[in-house]
Amino acid sequence: MPITINNYNFTSVIYQVGEFTPVYIEFPTAVITIVPNAGYTATVSDFSLDASFSDPAVQTVVFAQSGLNVTCTVTFQTSFVMPANNYTIPLCIVGEAKVSLITISGTFTATIGTNITPVSETSTVYSDSGSFGETDALFSRTYTAATGYYLKNPSANIVTGNQANYTVSQTPTYDSEGNLIVYALNCSYTYPINNVANDFIDIKVPSELIFVPAQEIISYNLDTSQVALGGSQRVLTLFGDAGAVFTILVTDTLGNSYNAELNAVMGSTGTFSTLIVFPDITGATSNVVYTITLSGDLASSFPQVNPIILTQYAINPIISITASSSSGVTGFTTLTRQGTAFLSPLNTFITATWPLTVSSPATISYNGDIEMPDFLYTQPLGVNATVVSTVSNSSTVTLTDATGILVNDQFNLLQTNSELAPFQFKITGVAGNVLTVTPNMSAIAGTGLQVFRTKGNIIDNATITATQVDPQNVTINLSVQVVEFGDENVTFTLDLDEIIDTVGGQVFGPYSLNFNATSSTNACCAPTSTIIYLDSNALSTATNIYTNSAGSSFAASGYYSTGTGHRFWNGSAFSSLTTTPCPSCATALSLCYSTSSANDLCCNTSSNVTVFVASGETFINNNGLYTTSSLTTAAPNGYYSQNANTCSNNLP
Repeated sequence: MPITINNYNFTSVIYQVGEFTPVYIEFPTAVITIVPNAGYTATVSDFSLDASFSDPAVQTVVFAQSGLNVTCTVTFQTSFVMPANNYTIPLCIVGEAKVSLITISGTFTATIGTNITPVSETSTVYSDSGSFGETDALFSRTYTAATGYYLKNPSANIVTGNQANYTVSQTPTYDSEGNLIVYALNCSYTYPINNVANDFIDIKVPSELIFVPAQEIISYNLDTSQVALGGSQRVLTLFGDAGAVFTILVTDTLGNSYNAELNAVMGSTGTFSTLIVFPDITGATSNVVYTITLSGDLASSFPQVNPIILTQYAINPIISITASSSSGVTGFTTLTRQGTAFLSPLNTFITATWPLTVSSPATISYNGDIEMPDFLYTQPLGVNATVVSTVSNSSTVTLTDATGILVNDQFNLLQTNSELAPFQFKITGVAGNVLTVTPNMSAIAGTGLQVFRTKGNIIDNATITATQVDPQNVTINLSVQVVEFGDENVTFTLDLDEIIDTVGGQVFGPYSLNFNATSSTNACCAPTSTIIYLDSNALSTATNIYTNSAGSSFAASGYYSTGTGHRFWNGSAFSSLTTTPCPSCATALSLCYSTSSANDLCCNTSSNVTVFVASGETFINNNGLYTTSSLTTAAPNGYYSQNANTCSNNLP
């Protein structure tokens, strides 16, 4: 019968074993089950064997959790033999069953307003356990409003569960104006007699902006057109709320800096005017840029550009026309034309006669097509200069793809002639697709920026007449109209590679090609690789083949192959103008096939299959079987024979 001790009961295990019989053979183990009494819990970690226990019949004693019970498994010594008399093994077990705990579990959802920390939570789990009548803390939260906000009517409601078992303490903290800014919530639970699950608590903490009467500068009025060379005076008028404090700082690129107004206070009329003086810079050798910065109590989303940038122009810009070539074309020079800043001259052209040449054996010719995009940077820059996200009075803007845009590039916004100087904005930094600009800018998402590197100088109507002197020389007469002078010098570079066709003369490589001195098939199918150089970027269009990058040493004669096509080189010239397609590099074999055994293959039912081996290989002598003629997919594992067309006839 069960024996009860330490809040649990168990039943002794009794085996009948013949005397002098090895017990382990008939009963290797004995299992005693520890069953907790009602209201108690048996946990394996609470039980162990007394350290002083020793018995010659026992090899090991192991405790394990078995559901709500704990098992004690005794493994007998293999050498223990049943004596002539009964044998009792008194286990000394240390441990007890413990009082069962009552559990509580549930979830809470906290709907938290903006500008409050911490943020909202959904179905956050809480749980605990304890004795009947005991009270434990379940969870706590402290909600704090951001500066300028207060907590409006926070609440915590027991939606599901016995409210009598819950205690929700709420501790408020108020600012000097009586606004609730901190809400501390502590939830505790008193355990009833039974376990409880799936309770739900709903917490709501809304937020509200603390009303503060505005004292801000909201806008200004100033003539921002270019400043005359001889200087001028302009009135800057600010508009805003009475009591708003502001400073007006004026700096220029000559190093001057002064406060037009320092910590001035807006009067009751809501307007304030001050005079900004721009000096005479006649005789100066560079333009002067003035920066007027407003600071202080500005509206948080100030609607106008700040700082304000004005330019006083002292120089007459120079437009230069030159050219470039990556194909070795030379003979061009640089032509210039100087004019007054922002002037649109009448019938003004830059003309040039360039005797262009290239070294033999290369040849050149004019392709008869010149367009303005052939001049670098005459077109808007950036792969996709579309504004990604709306910005307001911001020093940064993110574009879809700013590739090609650099520091000091410029652009205008909401202006019909977007390429004309003076530009409204200059780019001072580029980080991926994020531009840093001056002054601050505002633009809605989707706005397309037209970014230029022309400094406001515009050329158009380029024309060319060409005279072919000989294969290595062509003379071109270039004419470009000056449409507008900007505010700084600029050089427009004509990319000759766009209008001049160059053939030969350039060495490309190195390339690794397949080679065989005597056989085109071997060059395609059993090749030896070799490193060569070409006078073209492809074997199919090359006229010469070299062993060095200088193109001074012809390659050895033989067949050269890319793997798909080949050409024969006689040591000084190709024998054909184009590549010849490579032959198939595989031989098809019709075989018998079985997945199971050689006996099944030869004596039972097998199937016909077609496989491929490398050109020149056989069924007996090959480096692998393939299911594709390209020799890229290995044939499946199995047994193959050459008894084609007899595979299904049970013939050996």
